[in-house]
Amino acid sequence: MTDTAPDTHDMVVIHRIFPREFGLLADLIRRAPAGDPQRAADIAEHLEFTLDVLYHHHSAEDQYLWPRLLQRAQPQTDVVQRMRRQHETVEASIEAVRRLMHTWRGDPTVALGCELAMTLTGLRDALSEHLDDEESDILPLVRTHLTVPEWEEVGQKAFEKFPRSAMPIAVGQLLEVATESDRELFFGKLPLPARAMWHLVGRGQYARYIRRVRGVPPRGMHPAVRTLARAANAVAVWLYRTTNGRVAGSAKGVPLLLLTVPGRRTGRPRSVLVGYFHHDGAYVITASAGGAKKDPQWISNLKAARQARVQLGGEHHVMNAWVAEGVTRDGLWTGVVLARAPFFGQYQEKSGRVIPIAVLQPGD
Repeated sequence: MTDTAPDTHDMVVIHRIFPREFGLLADLIRRAPAGDPQRAADIAEHLEFTLDVLYHHHSAEDQYLWPRLLQRAQPQTDVVQRMRRQHETVEASIEAVRRLMHTWRGDPTVALGCELAMTLTGLRDALSEHLDDEESDILPLVRTHLTVPEWEEVGQKAFEKFPRSAMPIAVGQLLEVATESDRELFFGKLPLPARAMWHLVGRGQYARYIRRVRGVPPRGMHPAVRTLARAANAVAVWLYRTTNGRVAGSAKGVPLLLLTVPGRRTGRPRSVLVGYFHHDGAYVITASAGGAKKDPQWISNLKAARQARVQLGGEHHVMNAWVAEGVTRDGLWTGVVLARAPFFGQYQEKSGRVIPIAVLQPGD
């Protein structure tokens, strides 16, 4: 056992990339217009990049992680062997996706797109099971049986496989799934020149690249439009409060609740109407903002406060709140949000971001 255990949280953050990206890409493939080779090429380019990231990630584990654990983690090596078998299953799915991707890119028909999207979803599901097992069964063994340099080598070897020009994409993918504390930790490990290059060059490169992949036009909201939007929200909030939700109580068939959260900097209460989905005794809400390019402020305020005042019709409650991450978020997105309101998929595509999901639960 090592005196200083490796910090394996970085692996958990990296794992978030793959189910999220494959889910988004499957949706983009389904929505791609038939007979548009340029759109197919943009999506396929990003799919191939993400498949390469996964391949290099697994290759580094195969070469630098499994042999050490097989040697040192007796009698728990059966877990390592199971990870190896899962890698083989995932690798077969990757190859199936690659074959279909190249065919669809050359002939982007609806039928081929549906087949590719279904195969990619199958890869995501198999991979999600493997990643869950790895986090629960392997990472504790890593903390016990590997040194810090040995663990860092696994990540370094995976990153070495990418050309320098691809680094902004890899970093951008990572930052999209990272929490604020994760980002601080990640940038804290980078040398100052690398951090400066990301802020000066890399961030803009990734933003342009990912907008093209997701089909988002490079436009921001005009200040006058933003002012009108704020005024419209204030009117809708007043109507909801005054009528106990009889007016402004739903949008596009989705019921609305009035969410009030203190600003994380000012402490002043901010109120906004958001659509909700009742699920397992809780309320699932999304920070879709109608497909806006940036997350609305209320989701950051809610994440900081972890509690909110909620008006549901004429009822008032104080509720606990948490923001779903990773596989949990993806499961709520597909199994609750898209299952009941498929048009939210258009919001995500339009926004060019992964729409955050929060869960509100009645307080004690």
